[in-house]
Amino acid sequence: MSGVRVLVGTRKGAFVLTADGQRKRWNISGPHFAGWEIYHVKGSPVDPNRLYASQSSGWFGQVVQRSNDAGQTWEPVGNQFAYDGIPGTHQWYDGTAHPWEFKRVWHLEPSLTDADTVYAGVEDAALFRSTDAGQSWQELSGLRGHGSGPRWQPGAGGMCLHTILLDPSDPARIYIAISAAGAFRTDDGGQTWRPINQGLRSAQIPDPTADVGHCVHRIAMHRSRPDVLFMQKHWDVMRSDATLFMRADQVEAAWRLLMPVLDAWKSTPPRDFPNYAAGTWGPKEADDLMEHDGRHWRNFEK
Repeated sequence: MSGVRVLVGTRKGAFVLTADGQRKRWNISGPHFAGWEIYHVKGSPVDPNRLYASQSSGWFGQVVQRSNDAGQTWEPVGNQFAYDGIPGTHQWYDGTAHPWEFKRVWHLEPSLTDADTVYAGVEDAALFRSTDAGQSWQELSGLRGHGSGPRWQPGAGGMCLHTILLDPSDPARIYIAISAAGAFRTDDGGQTWRPINQGLRSAQIPDPTADVGHCVHRIAMHRSRPDVLFMQKHWDVMRSDATLFMRADQVEAAWRLLMPVLDAWKSTPPRDFPNYAAGTWGPKEADDLMEHDGRHWRNFEK
């Protein structure tokens, strides 16, 4: 019977929980790094004994820890996260320009094929990679250098790169998510990136359908279909609005269905058709259609 291991990060340390396949009884190891905030703990899929942890403290700063024996012992590794070149600026909460400043590591994602390669998502948002088991870190600056970078802005918890997904079907494909910039994708191992936020709508930002600026909380990959992603985004989940909580392939399928219709309408516009103008309750003809059967619209906002 296979075993189960759960790695837990808390504001007061890290814990390693293990059980057999029935999961009736658990062994709990910890707290490791007692009193420290643990932003992430992740094990290598290549070597299950290799664990990485990100610990942070308002007093002592940021430390990356590594274990080679499944959490029995730990050792600090490289903790130098230097932005490549001139960092430049991003937007601050009030819309002014603010310099990029490293604060902490939010996410550690070990490689799917090499135990010594691990990625780190940090605040202020950037992606780093280590190929020597965390001893040294190099920024994949193509992400932060994306043309939209100066428009990124922190959410309530900071401007953090909190999710990294490695595509098991394509080693060069990586997905990341930033609060509050959105989700991005690379198909060349991190050299170039593009936003993948089409179809998102955030009414609380100046441009609700902008290519960047959405407060994405988390993205997840389908276990057996890596081309299918799921997203948790601020406001949509809080509203429980399922129409704004769609998979990436659903959004693409919807546009494939609608684009021929939109193209046809554009090439052959109807004559004297009573369209709805944006921000209105519709044309008079809409009321006439209802009143024909003795019905009428009710405005609940009045």
